[in-house]
Amino acid sequence: MMNVQYSVGQSKPCPVHDFALFATLGDTFSDALKVVPSDSVEYAATDTIYSAGVSAQHIYLLRDGYVKLFKTTASGKDQIIRVVKAGEIFGFDGLVDIRYNHSAMPLKHATVCRIAVDNLDMLGARRPQVERLIMVRCIKELQHADERLLELGAKRSDERLASFLLGWCNAANRWTPLILSRLEIAQLLGLTIETISRLFAQWKREGLLEEKQQAIQILDRHKMKQVADSNV
Repeated sequence: MMNVQYSVGQSKPCPVHDFALFATLGDTFSDALKVVPSDSVEYAATDTIYSAGVSAQHIYLLRDGYVKLFKTTASGKDQIIRVVKAGEIFGFDGLVDIRYNHSAMPLKHATVCRIAVDNLDMLGARRPQVERLIMVRCIKELQHADERLLELGAKRSDERLASFLLGWCNAANRWTPLILSRLEIAQLLGLTIETISRLFAQWKREGLLEEKQQAIQILDRHKMKQVADSNV
């Protein structure tokens, strides 16, 4: 993958202060964030938001859609390290490094708020608190990454997929969008696409889940939890 960065679509000002992420900072900080320039940019599935190795000049907040963060090995294989959901922040490498250490692409489409790291200086004395809040989110993501690495090393293939689906679907007997392809799920879980397809087919036959038009529903959450924790 080429180390290039794209700016896609027509950008317009983005109301960063409306994000729940910053709600805990109070009205004073909300007013301060209003003066920080930011762009709302739309990306299609074939676009690249940023690539590993390019200058980390912006941080991003996802307004709508999903974004996959991934690394590409020397052999050209992609490994997804995180799926970003609406309301979450990503691309905060610029606060601690000069380059992004992974790439970011939308899953289908995405609308993001893009903030230049240098523009955070406009917060003045309030910048450290905003950066601290962002870094807390960063630390939480690292903790989640550690948990996932543990799962990849300690769990069997069926346990990994069951754990992922339980985390993705918040409740049983409710349809949840699942826009990741079988290949992307395999890249996230460190499995093969054949294994993912086989387990989905098996669990649909057994009545654990059902699918329709890129949506999934867990029918038996209790049994799915048993599968996820069968090695405990």
